[in-house]
Amino acid sequence: MIYFSGHGFRLINRIGDGEAYLATSDSQPDGKNAISLDRELNPLLRRSSLSNLVVMLDCCHAGALLPENRGLDRILLEPSLSAFKEKQDYYLIAACRSEQVAWEDEEYSLFTAALLEGLSPQQADPETGEISADRLFDFVSRELRGKGQEPIRMGVGRSLILVKYGAQPQVKEVNPLLDEKKELRCPYQGLLAFTKKERPFFFGRKRVVDDIKSKLDRLNFVPLIGASGSGKSSVVLAGLIPWLEELGWQILEPIKPGFKPLTMLESLLLPYFRDDQQLLDQCINNQDSEGLKPLLELFPREHKFLLVVDQFEELFTFALAEQRDRFIELITQVATIPDSPLAVVATMRADFIEPCLRYDSLRKLIQNNAEYLPDLRGLDLLEAITEPAKLQGYEVTKELLNKILEDIKQEPGFLPLLEFALTQLWQKRDEAEHRLTLDTYEAIGGIVGALNCQADKVYQYRDYEEEKPVKERTEAEKALIKRIFLNLLQIGDGEKDTRLRQPKAFILSLAGDNQEGQKVLTELIEGKQGLVKGRLLVTGKTEREEEAWVDLAHEALIEKWDNLNLWRTETRKGRELAKQVDKDAESWQKNNKSQDYLWSGDKLADAEKVLQQYKDTVETTDLAQEFLQASSQEELRSYLRSPDIDNLERETLEKEAVRKLFLNQERLWQLLTDEKEKAQIRLSASWLLKQWGEEVPIWKAEVDKQGKIALSIIAENDLPATVIEELEGGINLEMVEILGGEFWMGSPEREEGSYPNERPQHKVKVSPFLMGKYLVTQAQWRVVASLPKVERNLNPEPSHYKGNSCRPVESISWYEAVEFCERLSRWSQERGKGYQYRLPSEAEWEYACRAVISELTLAEWNQKYNQPFHFGEKISPALANYLETLRGKTTTVGRFQVANLFGLYDMHGNVLEWCTDHWYKKYEDAPNDGSAWLSENEANEANFRLLRGGSFRITPDYCRSAARYQERPNLRSDRIGLRVVASSRTVYSVNS
Repeated sequence: MIYFSGHGFRLINRIGDGEAYLATSDSQPDGKNAISLDRELNPLLRRSSLSNLVVMLDCCHAGALLPENRGLDRILLEPSLSAFKEKQDYYLIAACRSEQVAWEDEEYSLFTAALLEGLSPQQADPETGEISADRLFDFVSRELRGKGQEPIRMGVGRSLILVKYGAQPQVKEVNPLLDEKKELRCPYQGLLAFTKKERPFFFGRKRVVDDIKSKLDRLNFVPLIGASGSGKSSVVLAGLIPWLEELGWQILEPIKPGFKPLTMLESLLLPYFRDDQQLLDQCINNQDSEGLKPLLELFPREHKFLLVVDQFEELFTFALAEQRDRFIELITQVATIPDSPLAVVATMRADFIEPCLRYDSLRKLIQNNAEYLPDLRGLDLLEAITEPAKLQGYEVTKELLNKILEDIKQEPGFLPLLEFALTQLWQKRDEAEHRLTLDTYEAIGGIVGALNCQADKVYQYRDYEEEKPVKERTEAEKALIKRIFLNLLQIGDGEKDTRLRQPKAFILSLAGDNQEGQKVLTELIEGKQGLVKGRLLVTGKTEREEEAWVDLAHEALIEKWDNLNLWRTETRKGRELAKQVDKDAESWQKNNKSQDYLWSGDKLADAEKVLQQYKDTVETTDLAQEFLQASSQEELRSYLRSPDIDNLERETLEKEAVRKLFLNQERLWQLLTDEKEKAQIRLSASWLLKQWGEEVPIWKAEVDKQGKIALSIIAENDLPATVIEELEGGINLEMVEILGGEFWMGSPEREEGSYPNERPQHKVKVSPFLMGKYLVTQAQWRVVASLPKVERNLNPEPSHYKGNSCRPVESISWYEAVEFCERLSRWSQERGKGYQYRLPSEAEWEYACRAVISELTLAEWNQKYNQPFHFGEKISPALANYLETLRGKTTTVGRFQVANLFGLYDMHGNVLEWCTDHWYKKYEDAPNDGSAWLSENEANEANFRLLRGGSFRITPDYCRSAARYQERPNLRSDRIGLRVVASSRTVYSVNS
């Protein structure tokens, strides 16, 4: 120890470098005869090889020789007292700041008098008899307060013990501490942290508290890092904070980062800036601001302030990412501000150091300033076990103490388990002998079993406080308890989970909107027989926090309660998925809920199945549910837009619905009835519902020149009657009764996509007939092909595109179409309705397609009725199967769900339909009675037969109502099929 009382000064040379001196009695102003710190004291200290050094400077302006901030540290300490950097432990105390005078008194200076008193036996620690450098400095500071000089200090390394007098034997009268009910307070805390209120019972961490205090004397940011369950919060709340308060520090209310750490910080500082809330908001929330610096410049200077950020890891498990980054930026900024009136202590779990290191400012502070909390061992551990009981007049028996120490060796992270076991022991203490005993310890299950046994009792019984509880909880209550605990876990990487504070409102929402259920939940949590009283959960709400919260009493429950371990293992898959959904839902929201961020395909399908499997135990946020619903709806829309549904049969559809949870009748009905939804989606939903056996509307479409589709429903009463021809094998043929009437056949020149062969327009009068509601299907062809031959053989499976028997038959010649009609006619006359079936005439086909009966003039007709398609000006891939629909193959009949006003389907696209007529280039001399236009001359054009309706391979112009197409009658093509007409009598014969 070097003690100097006198004067100190510095000389500055012409280039600004300085040299520090201690003035001797014969020193000169130029430094002659004075002691040079650079050239004399430092070399001597280096040669001494001291392991510990204490220097006390009692001189005016002594602070100039001792750095009062980090800047001066570099100016003075490094060049002038560099030897101190090489010592393992050192401590320097200066009598006053650089601008102050060290006052004299009658016998000694004020500083020296305080030093001597502070080193007296009366000021030693009564338990250890020790006086540490920190203890001495604190005493001197109190003695000189208000006397015009303020001592300052610097320390590096461990706490230094200056004097050890030995512990004074004291016979203490036991004055146990009582609670509000005048009952003996429990001196142990179970799974809860010790706080200021429990300070008298907090033992075993004095050295750590001293070290943190020592660091705070020279640093503005101290991370306290320790394993889960090592007691970090207790060290700060019960050890450090009360001591600093005694020394005059102002303690800001400790905070946990929570979901919105910036909001917590702003609320904490608000009382100091009520008159300048705009500045506070700017400094906290504006990324371009100077951060806390302007606020700290306005802080009161008469006190030092402490901010405690407890459970710092919540920034990585709970907080919003954008708030986390800004929060870390702000609180670490405190360390860079010289003479900051605010210091920060942050408690951090050691297993969360890795994410901390991603932030440069935080990484440097952890490397340079951190205090690491070791396991509680040796005498400190004995104190923590025995002293709280002694304070209340109880003894921990030697046998019990030995057994506890033996058990602790086998149990890593033992402290919370120990504290819980001690709490259980206290509740079952021997009140007659004032002892905690080994028998009771073994009865509660020891260190490992106490927590597990108690948690099981609280879970299973309402009267868990009884020695032998009998009132079992209901299965519904147990299920709710399971859900509560699972929702208080934050799933981590691998098998690691952490606690997750949740808003109380969220936990109550587990009961849904059921008020009775919420009442039961509230009672389960906070009631007389609830989880809080059972010391498994904690609840709270500070004035800084927006809402009440619920949390696990301690992380130890996660690993040490067997039931919770089982629950989290069996639900891990669901919880991992829920976490990913939450994360992606937030990204979706940040990107304006863009469809690009939604889930789809197998990822969505698997997610829906897994979450359905865990629906009783795994919760998702409202945003996540909205995200999944939007993903599911968009996936359903995508599915409804795909060609995969074109040829689905009911059995296949039901299998699809099992695999694709988004595919269900309720959602399809929602889309079908949503008038704001696109026509393609509504019609596809209608199609699938029909395949499911549902009664769906009969749709009519109107398309304007811009291609906009308006859907409406045709009342069944407004449609012509349908006649069912029941074929063999359960196959039916639906025929629509087409009323007779007049129309103008052909197209005007102004019609887009029209051809000269569609003119001249001419009026045609059509007699009543029946027409197939749909194209002839492969199933119907197969039945009729099995009937007796009339003129030629029929292949029962001619179609190129198979896979659904309700697809239209195709790859048939005109002759085979006629044979089909002849066989069907004979069957009908012998066993059915007695109809004569045939191919339609060209006039009948166009009349049936347009579905308009009118006696208007041609001009009036063209103005009012003549449109290219029965649904209007344009054709759309949503309404028909043609080239631009991009199917490249046939689709099931009626797939597009749109009928014309006669109730006929697929009149535009899918496959071309054979007509009876021969081909003529123009309508000159065409029949006007609706009959087929047949040629007696088989040469040239007469050997071609006529087709109508367009196909999946054909452009829109050939799909129009008036469009005509020609092919040789013996041609078989996958784009050609047929639709039949019938009458109850033979109108004219068909020559094949």
